[in-house]
Amino acid sequence: MITLTPDEKAIHRVLLGRARAADPAKPLEACLTYKALGLVTDPEGRSTGMSRPPFRAMFPALGHVSAYEVEHGRPMLSALVVSENSHAPGPGFAGLARRLRYRVDDDAAFWREELERTVRFWSAQDPVLVLDAVVDRLLCELQVVRDSLRRLGQPS
Repeated sequence: MITLTPDEKAIHRVLLGRARAADPAKPLEACLTYKALGLVTDPEGRSTGMSRPPFRAMFPALGHVSAYEVEHGRPMLSALVVSENSHAPGPGFAGLARRLRYRVDDDAAFWREELERTVRFWSAQDPVLVLDAVVDRLLCELQVVRDSLRRLGQPS
């Protein structure tokens, strides 16, 4: 079970607020740059790895926030964070998605779909949707356990 550090909780709060306030018809408008996120979460610049390039502390924190969300059956919140130059996430986003067992054939297309999914999910502000995501995740985990038990019970 993933738990978030104080820095990760700050990132989570900012991204969640942006996703909830977003217009599902304009998901790109919900995005913010790594720099903007760093300035919001660390305005005094205490953690230079969070608030200044090359953002070395931010990237693992974003990955952890998204892993936390996926563990809870929700989309990757870090889809909202993009590079100032490219207006797209760095290559770590698609790499993380693959580690989280998403099928990623095209990095850019996957990001756009995940961004849209994130904005749709959170802007709906539907508690039933959130609970359904958790229940769906639990059911998937139970199926894995069930399958494992069946394999253990079968003679080789």
